[in-house]
Amino acid sequence: MPLPPDQFRTTMGRLVAGVTVIGVRDEAGQSRGMTASAITALSLEPPMLLVCIDRKAAIHDVLVKARTFSVSILAEDQEPIARRFAELGRHDFEDGDGPSGPFGLPSIADALAHLECARGPVFGGGDHSIITGTLEWARARDGAPLCHYRSTYSGLRP
Repeated sequence: MPLPPDQFRTTMGRLVAGVTVIGVRDEAGQSRGMTASAITALSLEPPMLLVCIDRKAAIHDVLVKARTFSVSILAEDQEPIARRFAELGRHDFEDGDGPSGPFGLPSIADALAHLECARGPVFGGGDHSIITGTLEWARARDGAPLCHYRSTYSGLRP
């Protein structure tokens, strides 16, 4: 018998995760984003990652249909941004949120890294969709990351 959801959440909360904002443009060209910590490297050649998105997430369908998406890996002082994009109804980027890369996708200013991906296959995974992406462009800077641990945010000194 599978673990109850509360026990699973409590147990997996012991796994430290980096915090990102996934960005995408909807069919009308509006920049949308959401906080995500269920993201990981998938392949070195070609360079791929995967991100797991709850099917009930406000921008789930936009991400699944998009040809491209961005990932901003947040720095330790960017907790307010993580909280903003995690709130219901707060998924629109604002003017000046961050520079765009070559695909013109939204990003978070001063994040540790920005990546732009071509969306690959999407798979089902329980109540989530597993969205794969091939990295087409990236830039990074030094700094400490924002982490998620036991339902709270904290920094991690390199």
